[in-house]
Amino acid sequence: MIGTKKLSKIRDEIEEAFAPSGEDPILHLERLIALTKRKGDSTDVMEDLKQFLESPRKRKRRKRRVEPRT
Repeated sequence: MIGTKKLSKIRDEIEEAFAPSGEDPILHLERLIALTKRKGDSTDVMEDLKQFLESPRKRKRRKRRVEPRT
């Protein structure tokens, strides 16, 4: 169960799990995906993890425009 962890904390834990030696976790996942595809197994979960790690960390929110009342 994930609980109340922030998404950034989950992302950090996934990156650390896939690349504990400090290498690029996306590159490591690409290698695993290629190896698994050669074996003929499914790579759906690994590809989704790669997409998650490639996505931007935090989206900027649009500022609300405040107009004076007339």
